[in-house]
Amino acid sequence: MKRVSIGVFTAAALTLGAAACSSTSGFQSVAVTKNPSVVASCEKIAEVKAKPGAFDESDIQTQLTRAAQNRGANTVLLASDDANKGTAYKCSMPELASTGKSSSSTGTH
Repeated sequence: MKRVSIGVFTAAALTLGAAACSSTSGFQSVAVTKNPSVVASCEKIAEVKAKPGAFDESDIQTQLTRAAQNRGANTVLLASDDANKGTAYKCSMPELASTGKSSSSTGTH
């Protein structure tokens, strides 16, 4: 019985540890745009470049967004659809999203 308890405890600890790591990683999606006006008020972070086939098999956009995210950016500006490089920016969230207010007009439930 003691063996089962230790196994259950270990599994629970591993699950909690994985959940804690995923919540502290700060995963944030990265927007990709070709419109310079979208990033006009954003902070420029760095130039990012994809290297297809160099170290992984992911597509160019995935590599660019990953590179931007690794630098703390949340938006990538591309010159064209087939660009393999872009500029990473950190843009602030719109006021509505940052205050947590709902824009739902469906009324109360």
